[in-house]
Amino acid sequence: MENIMLRVPKKDYMNLETEKKILRALANWENQLAYLNPACSIVSTAKDIGCNSKYLSFVVNKNKNLDFPNYINKLRLAYLDNYLKTTEEARNFKLTYLAAISGFSSYGKFAKSIKDHKGLNPTQYIVFFDSQIA
Repeated sequence: MENIMLRVPKKDYMNLETEKKILRALANWENQLAYLNPACSIVSTAKDIGCNSKYLSFVVNKNKNLDFPNYINKLRLAYLDNYLKTTEEARNFKLTYLAAISGFSSYGKFAKSIKDHKGLNPTQYIVFFDSQIA
């Protein structure tokens, strides 16, 4: 006698309406610059937007093509880019200050994020940024 396996259609992880609701809440959360809080985590963010961390992780991975820590770091670096563009004197600020106002909990995390996302160390990045704007 043969074993016959039935193929059951794979159920979606979450329905589209839930995903859209989380994306709207996440956009609002971003607009409030909540990612600048150095204590920001997937658990605190999920709580802030009213979902669980597994759903938030799924939505970020699917829609932002990043894991949560890299998503947060990308937001923080975009904030830094904008700050450097709009505040010329900021390019002369101490790097530790720039790390803090960008939401990084330490200079080391700031430096690693710039290296990972921009391919430069923080000093090189500020010099490069300054040369692009000037």
